Amino acid sequence: MSVMNKVGFALVASGLAVGSVFGAGSASAAGQFAAIAFSGQTVLYGVSVDEPSDEAAQNAALANCGQDDCQVLISWANGCGALVENNEGVAAASGANRDEAERAAFRKLAEHHPTALLANVGSADPSGAKVVEVVCTANAR
Repeated sequence: MSVMNKVGFALVASGLAVGSVFGAGSASAAGQFAAIAFSGQTVLYGVSVDEPSDEAAQNAALANCGQDDCQVLISWANGCGALVENNEGVAAASGANRDEAERAAFRKLAEHHPTALLANVGSADPSGAKVVEVVCTANAR
């Protein structure tokens, strides 16, 4: 399986569930919201971007994921979110821009799968970690 096994997902998802909403910027009346949802059984994911509220972003990501077991991994406002994977798991994180989101996602993956950090520091890639998707709101820095 190219993304990961179900046990790896359970470990990463449990770490993300406690604090899955990380605002890349403060939400305002002109805030734009986005989210990433993931299915551990089918290894499918869905994204949303430029939604009017956090709730709308989460609902759209779940709908775009399209599976009964989809869970929102992360939602954010006014920035970027990244989904990364290796053979052991997935992780998602947000940041003010693409680079910050990717670095944060690799760090989060490394919390549960330490070899993932090697990909983030320019190793010859023994970890197999890679970026799956990066989504940025239109007003991201």
